[in-house]
Amino acid sequence: MKQRPLTLLLAAITLLYAACTVPLAGWPENFWGWRHELMLLSGVQLMAVMSAAMLLAMRLVPVEQALGGLDKLYALHKRLGIAAGVLLSAHWLIKLSPKLLLALQWVEPRVKRGGAKDPLVSLAKDMGEWAAWAVLALVVLALLRAVPYGFWRKLHKLFAPLYLVGAFHGVVLMPAEQWTTPLGWLMGALMAAGSGCALWSLGGRVGKARRFAGTVSRVTPLAGGQFEVVCRLGDAWPGHVAGQFALVSFDAGEGAHPFTIASASRADGELRFIIKALGDYTQSLAGRLRAGAPVAVEGPYGCFDARRGGRRQTWVAGGIGVTPFLAWLDAGRPLAPGQEVDFYYCVRKAADAARLDELAAACARSGVRLHVIESDAGALLDATQIPDVDDLWFCGPRGLGEALRTQLGARGAKAPAFHHEAFSMR
Repeated sequence: MKQRPLTLLLAAITLLYAACTVPLAGWPENFWGWRHELMLLSGVQLMAVMSAAMLLAMRLVPVEQALGGLDKLYALHKRLGIAAGVLLSAHWLIKLSPKLLLALQWVEPRVKRGGAKDPLVSLAKDMGEWAAWAVLALVVLALLRAVPYGFWRKLHKLFAPLYLVGAFHGVVLMPAEQWTTPLGWLMGALMAAGSGCALWSLGGRVGKARRFAGTVSRVTPLAGGQFEVVCRLGDAWPGHVAGQFALVSFDAGEGAHPFTIASASRADGELRFIIKALGDYTQSLAGRLRAGAPVAVEGPYGCFDARRGGRRQTWVAGGIGVTPFLAWLDAGRPLAPGQEVDFYYCVRKAADAARLDELAAACARSGVRLHVIESDAGALLDATQIPDVDDLWFCGPRGLGEALRTQLGARGAKAPAFHHEAFSMR
């Protein structure tokens, strides 16, 4: 379930739909019958996918842990959003299909039933059509990297009211006889849960219970376009496991951004973040953030924890991806008897490495073998340098991670378990 949740969800909904529909009405006998059933099936699949996406948007701790961390949760949320766009397009094309087929004279015209139209049904159809156009536009905009993060974040909030419109559309247009079947019960539960999540989101409640106010204690420029921010949250901070991250807001207008906590948990609620000026937001932040500034921290999130690994481990950090490893080493846990760890830190040059002196000293104390790989000196890390190990923990550029994963996968049964942070929240 953890590996292919979207595929399993769609397969389960499809099988349940067939199991509940065929005994009631049998298999369709003509184009119009197939069109009717495919419209209903695509609609049911769409609402199931959108309901699941709404649930994930709540950032619930049990769901996050079941999926292996908030980064994995957001990756699934993104796939669900793309699937919703595809299903919505299919639903719309199935609806429009008779116009083309009738024009080509491939099907016979349908004999329409008489009687007055139900105004509620007409309203549900009209609202659903307008909401469909809006959702498709938002899905496309959400996938465009050119859209600024702040604008994307505001647009994303529109999915909640659009979901409520979709739920109304589904409740009104689902055949009455289906509500007495297991499919109807499931869809009723999903849409009720999804609607509750949408209302919770509209009320600004998502993550609020895990959000803590504090102040910036100090800001320290580092080499390589990086800077260190130390925040003090006080006793309210519940503590964190080394390797976790938080959603940090230094500017209410910009909203929260994910940053790994680069320090172990402390009783006074002090957190350290090391940030690289990569985009417009982080570049401007480096120049304007000062000690005493307010900060809001939501979390902690993530399941990047080497304590779950085996006896022989390899750690690989690329650039700013060193932060969870700094936290692990800051926690001061020595290696277990017989445990071996090789730590490869990939940077352009050692002078640009974040807190390299601290890192080297901590590795020496913990018994971790540190290898600094400098690309400017012609050194590149590949799988041939990595010994046979039980686990590989990676945090860094996506390209490096994918290359190592592919190369290590060629070892077959000897390939290590590959753990990584999918740090892309959009």
